[in-house]
Formats: sequence, structure tokens, C-alpha cells
Amino acid sequence: MTNGIDDAGLEGSDRDSSNRELVERFFAASERGDLAALELMVDDGMVMEWPQSGERFRGRENVLGAMASVEVKPQFAGAPRLTGSGPLWVLMVPLRYGEEVLQYVAILEVERGRIRQATGYWGGPFPAQDSRAPFIDRT
Repeated sequence: MTNGIDDAGLEGSDRDSSNRELVERFFAASERGDLAALELMVDDGMVMEWPQSGERFRGRENVLGAMASVEVKPQFAGAPRLTGSGPLWVLMVPLRYGEEVLQYVAILEVERGRIRQATGYWGGPFPAQDSRAPFIDRT
């Protein structure tokens, strides 16, 4: 549903554009902490999973409650990269948590113009192995 219109009748590129816009608005509202805006973008039955902590939040109220209760609010620490098509979208961006910067990957599924499923992964830096040094892209 885009602007109150069911997107089931949209053709490929129109649906992609509509879904991309929704995902972009979702992340912008998340970064601002705008729960009122987020409430309009997520499905009643949304599921948000954070596999690394073992957390799963089911339903709009629980998803928004979990997002609101995060003690350290992450901030984009670089340019996000969003790629996807149809109902499946992936965002990659460095996120700053206090002094720490983690690489974040989110996989989102859009259904009927709303975010239906979101899975987030965070990765910390690790040292490069010397054995790979000859293959590094140094540009």
C-alpha cells in the first residue's frame, strides 16, 4: 500500500520504486526516533529479528517498543547502501554506538506497502590476516 493505495496492481519498476521509498523513509524515521512515522510504515504483524542477541519481536506494538527502548541510539556513521527489488531490500551502513562503529546489515521484506519482516545483523571490526595482504585492493 502506497499513500493508502494497495500496490498489488503496480508493475515491476513502479513497485520497486514504491518499496524503495518506503524502506528509505523507514530508516530515516528510525534514525530520528520518529515512532509515529514508523507506526504508519510497519505491518500489524511485523516481525523484527536480531539473531546475534537471540531476540525476536512480533507485532507492531512489540517492534516499536523494542526500538523505543534501545539504551544507546545508533547513528549512521557513513553513507548507507540500499539495494533490492520487489519485496526484498537490504541496507548496509556503518552505525555508531557511542564510541564504537559497527557494520550493520538489515534485510527487510515489504508486503502490501508496509514493512512485514526485518532482520538486523551487526559486525565488529576484526584484524586482517597477513596471508591475505598481497590480495588487498589498495585504491
